[in-house]
Amino acid sequence: MENLGIIAGEGDFPVIISRQLAEKGSKPKIAAIKNLTDETISQFASGIVFLKLGEVKKAIDFFKTEKIKTVIMAGRVRHASIFDIKPDLTAVKILARAKDKRADTILRAVCESFEKEGIKIVSSVEPLKDFLFEEKIYTKRKPTKKEIENIKFAEEIAHKISDADIGQTVAVKDKVVVAVEAMEGTDACILRAGRIAGSGCVIVKTARAKQDFRFDVPVVGIRTIKKLAEAKASALAAQAKATLFFDREEAVKLSNETGISIIGIK
Repeated sequence: MENLGIIAGEGDFPVIISRQLAEKGSKPKIAAIKNLTDETISQFASGIVFLKLGEVKKAIDFFKTEKIKTVIMAGRVRHASIFDIKPDLTAVKILARAKDKRADTILRAVCESFEKEGIKIVSSVEPLKDFLFEEKIYTKRKPTKKEIENIKFAEEIAHKISDADIGQTVAVKDKVVVAVEAMEGTDACILRAGRIAGSGCVIVKTARAKQDFRFDVPVVGIRTIKKLAEAKASALAAQAKATLFFDREEAVKLSNETGISIIGIK
C-alpha cells in the first residue's frame, strides 16, 4: 500500500504493521499517541506526529498536509481512557453526536469525521492477512475432549459479549463462565480468571458477527501467552480469519513449554 497513514495506539500491533510496510518499501505516515504508542515506531515512519489523546483535528491536519488519503487504525486505546481524554473541538463534536460512549460507537464517528475530510479509514487486516489465525491446532498438545467442550460452550458467550460491544474474550472452566473481558482488556481478564478459578481455565476470543476491521481487530501475541501461563490457563481458542496472531513462533514455543493448547476455530 503506497501513501498509507497509520493512527497508532498501544501495543505491538502498530509497530508490527509499520515494520511490515517499511520492509516492503512503503514507510507510512504515522499519527501516534503520546505516552501510549511505542516510540520505536518512529524508525519505520516516513513522517510522524505525536498527539495527545483527543487531538482529532491535529491528526486530520497532519494527514492532509502529508497528502494521505488512506489510513489504518492500529493498536489499542483502552476504553477506560475516555474518562481521561481532553478533547479538542472536533473530538467534542464527535462525542456530542455519539448516541452512547461505547468504543464501537465513538470509533465509527471518528471514521466518519475523517472521511468527511477526504481521508478514508480502511481495514487494518488488509496488509496483515498472513498473520491471521488459521483453522488448526498450533501446539504439540491437542485440546482434550473436556477443553473442546468448554471451547464450544464459551464460543456462544463470547459472540454475545462481542456483539454487545462489551469485549471479545471469555474465560470458562467446567462450563462455568469465570470472567468476561470489558474495559480492562484481554490480559486483565485472563489474570482475573486465574485468580478466581485457579488452573485449568479455557480462554476463547472471537470477533463480532459484524466486525468492523477498520478499528477493532482481535489480537493474540506473546504477551497473551505469558498471561495464560501466569494464570495457569490450559487452552486458548481464537476465531480463524478474524484474529491476528503476532509473534507466532515465539508464542507457540512458549505454549509448548507450558503445556498450553492453542487452536484456531471457525
